Amino acid sequence: MAEDFKHVGPCTKFKVGEEFIFDQRGFGSMNSGNFCMEAWDCISRYVYAALLGGSIMQGWSERDDQFIACCNDGTRPVIFKIERIEE
Repeated sequence: MAEDFKHVGPCTKFKVGEEFIFDQRGFGSMNSGNFCMEAWDCISRYVYAALLGGSIMQGWSERDDQFIACCNDGTRPVIFKIERIEE
């Protein structure tokens, strides 16, 4: 089975250490094609909770304003650290 995916390399949409900062206006424009839609489908609910000031995943991590999520591409998953930035 692993031989079937030897040609698959790392995700080409994201770079290690890349950061994205969202506000409520930017959240609504994510369907523009600038962000991988598969990844956005996986993390958008957590980003939305953070934008509204809620607990991202209460009790799942030490801090309610942070969460680790992953896109569901099993051959080249990307890990996202989502955190609310208080201004």
